[in-house]
Amino acid sequence: MDQPGFKKAALFNQLIDNKSVEMEVENMAVMLHRRGEMVYATGVYCPHAEVRLDPRNTAGDLIICKAHGYRSNIKTGECLEEPDMKLNTFPTVVEDGVVWIKF
Repeated sequence: MDQPGFKKAALFNQLIDNKSVEMEVENMAVMLHRRGEMVYATGVYCPHAEVRLDPRNTAGDLIICKAHGYRSNIKTGECLEEPDMKLNTFPTVVEDGVVWIKF
């Protein structure tokens, strides 16, 4: 990877399509969401009440907070219930079978 600031996050073939997984990258907890050939990265806390999100609570491109049912888009970070709030999202690149993330 020749782009500055990107950190190795995972091997692409270890991520299951249409599934999300929580992991640590450089001592930071993140979620990786594979959707087809793309991988999206988000923070692990709901922007509404800072409740830790569960990667099993995804439906399509949405992750749903178990505390209050708030839904956030894993691609954009947009919170459907409170448009002013955003789930943290991070740029990703898949190159040579490796997923890279930039914080």
